[in-house]
Amino acid sequence: MKTGSTSGEAVSLKSFFRILLFGCILSLLLTIAGIVLNPGKFFLEGHIKDRNARYAEIMTVPRDCIDIYNVGNSLAMVGISPMDLWNDEGFASFNLCKGASRTSEAYYLLRHGLKYQHPRVIMIETNMMFRSDDPLTDAQAAVSEIFQYYFPFIRFHNLWQSIGKKEGSIREYYMGYLVSEHIMPYTGDLDYLKPTDEVKEIDPMSVFYMDRILRLCEKENIDVILYSLCSPKCYDTTRLNAIRNYVSSRGVNYIDFNQNWKEMGIDWSHDTRDEGDHLNEYGVAKVTSYMGQYLREHYDLPDHRGEADYSSWDDLYTAYLQTLKDMEGVSYYMLEGDTVYD
Repeated sequence: MKTGSTSGEAVSLKSFFRILLFGCILSLLLTIAGIVLNPGKFFLEGHIKDRNARYAEIMTVPRDCIDIYNVGNSLAMVGISPMDLWNDEGFASFNLCKGASRTSEAYYLLRHGLKYQHPRVIMIETNMMFRSDDPLTDAQAAVSEIFQYYFPFIRFHNLWQSIGKKEGSIREYYMGYLVSEHIMPYTGDLDYLKPTDEVKEIDPMSVFYMDRILRLCEKENIDVILYSLCSPKCYDTTRLNAIRNYVSSRGVNYIDFNQNWKEMGIDWSHDTRDEGDHLNEYGVAKVTSYMGQYLREHYDLPDHRGEADYSSWDDLYTAYLQTLKDMEGVSYYMLEGDTVYD
């Protein structure tokens, strides 16, 4: 009886080590695959045009040249123009964003981005704090991000299909920003911020990962600004009350563009691409100008204009102006038939 028990324990131990060995070999193979299948290379060839485009794009930017990361979901992604920040202030910035991003996705995307750049300031758009489904789905998404962060091959597992194929057309990304001059007016209530003491609850998972983002920035000695982009479709007073409570409890600098869109000169009949959800190029230029002035007044950021190491930014800005001219009245999403936020 005793012998049988010992034999069973030996078999169990042997099975355990087999599983452990299999896991180690699989992890090694996934790591090697992630190195061989370089997302940056495939981005430059025009093969990556989905939510992970900026994950790959940042790998193509010269190391340690970015002073500002702009983090968030599609509001941030198409709400601040790095090219306008460059032309107005000489700031080198990058929109490290993902459409429809959860805070868990933003956290791991930022960790990825910090492998390549060490910005002085990180701007975080707050709308993603309300991106939540149900607890189980949110937990699954968070776990998925962990695996995709450590094993990039999982994130880009479909890229092998591009090997040997003709290069795709290169989309005009400008440090994470994609141009849209399409005009679709907002015709709703211009006084969309109705007075109320009601507070929209922020999902605990969103708070957990936003706190992790703030701790990561503190650890890396990076200044943080939280901001809420003006959007009648995304914000109301209950959500903004929740954000104000959050930033007050964390002691973080905060800008609410919903309170001063009139001051910035936002014209909702002209400056939005999709009926008050996201801004178009005309609205983005106004918000970026305001943000640039705020950054200049409150942070010691270098003006890189005229520096030899940043001459390529002038070339990129020239290309940006040409794109604005070519894209008058439309967006790449309209031309290519893509979905903006998938």
